[in-house]
Amino acid sequence: MNLKLRLERLCDSRSWVRLHFSDGTTIMGRVLRLGHDYLEMESYGDFDKPTGRDYSKHLVPLNLVKLITIESSSFAEAERQRLNYASQIETAQETYPEIEK
Repeated sequence: MNLKLRLERLCDSRSWVRLHFSDGTTIMGRVLRLGHDYLEMESYGDFDKPTGRDYSKHLVPLNLVKLITIESSSFAEAERQRLNYASQIETAQETYPEIEK
């Protein structure tokens, strides 16, 4: 199965993947959308830098992707980080006082 077909399936299920590039770098996140020649994914931080974990979206040209990892034990931790980020957003929205009418 070629890379694009596999990414289409992962996009439908919003699965976690780790993209590997030819220079040795990686990005781990959830696949959001697959275009003709690009991949859009959301990431919840770089696990090499645990103090700088923030939400970000990436547009990655498909010709830069060397291979993908579709199952990894670190994906569970990544999902925990996503849920933590989502709960922080919800908590921040709830702490604002109600506007008086």
